[in-house]
Amino acid sequence: MTESQPVHTKYSNDSSSATASGSAYHVPPPATSRLNGGSANTKTRSVHAIVDSVFVDNRVKRSSESGKNTRGSSTLGRQDNVTYVGYTFYKSLLAVMFFFYGIFRYCQLQYNKSKLKIFDILNSPSNTPQLIRQDVVKLSKIPTRLAVILEMKPVGDVGGGLHGLLNDASEVVCWTVSAGVKHLTLYDHNGAMQKNIDQFRDEVYEHLSMYYGPDHVPNYAVKIPHYNQVFYNKKDSNDSKSKVSIEISILSNRDGRETIVDLTRTMAELCSSKDLDVKDITVDLVDSELKQLVGQEPDLLLYFGPALDLQGFPPWHIRLTEFFWEEDNNQVTYSVFIRGLKQYAGCKVNVGK
Repeated sequence: MTESQPVHTKYSNDSSSATASGSAYHVPPPATSRLNGGSANTKTRSVHAIVDSVFVDNRVKRSSESGKNTRGSSTLGRQDNVTYVGYTFYKSLLAVMFFFYGIFRYCQLQYNKSKLKIFDILNSPSNTPQLIRQDVVKLSKIPTRLAVILEMKPVGDVGGGLHGLLNDASEVVCWTVSAGVKHLTLYDHNGAMQKNIDQFRDEVYEHLSMYYGPDHVPNYAVKIPHYNQVFYNKKDSNDSKSKVSIEISILSNRDGRETIVDLTRTMAELCSSKDLDVKDITVDLVDSELKQLVGQEPDLLLYFGPALDLQGFPPWHIRLTEFFWEEDNNQVTYSVFIRGLKQYAGCKVNVGK
């Protein structure tokens, strides 16, 4: 096997390709839709749906068959009455089961929310890196690379809009720096952080100033692999990569499956033009190229949502990643962050051959 050369993919900075391929559209899981609220999830509409499902006969009527069978109309009428009674009985039974399940799920939701509130009280660092460090020192190991999936909430919600997203991302950066993790990947599906990178840098700097003081802000680097750009905490800084305390990578849905498609298309074009031998295309080559285009695989991935929703996160980079999320949680809190680190400290990764 000959030594292969790096493959240069043809990136398109225009977001139209993402919309055309369909990956820009994201459907959240039912748990997320429920916690987000909205008119479709009100109690009144739920009651109306149950009543309609029980008392409204929405079966498909076979008008064509009833018109042909005129002789046995009385027999068919009796059969329809029996069928309607059985149909109503089973729908009523289903509604009763749905009602009791709704009560059970409501109690479970309140229990999980109460549990999360207790965790928030017990794990409250109060913007103090020393307290976070004390929590981390007790762990047997911490991840070398951490990934976090964030999402922009509606403007009307608490912590919603772009400011809420940047605030959550900045808090995660401060927790990660205080915990001693050197590499952090922040992912949002629509790429809002990538589009507002200057605001993100300012928000991170302000939060780190609150944690460490204005005179002791740790150096950090912000990378956007899709655009091959690197920013530092100060615009006039000439610090090298080795001097930063944390390296932050900003990803979006464009860095997921579409990157794999672009790489595959580029390899196919190189093979057709005889610039690349088919025998040189191996798993190791694809792995190395994707690491150059997107980044390294994280050890731990945190999601601050009610149910695990990867939202198009790069699938190639989570083959051996540990996942953590709290059921029925919808807030970016330190308690979820430290509990994720504790779970990673107690897990054992078995790599097959």
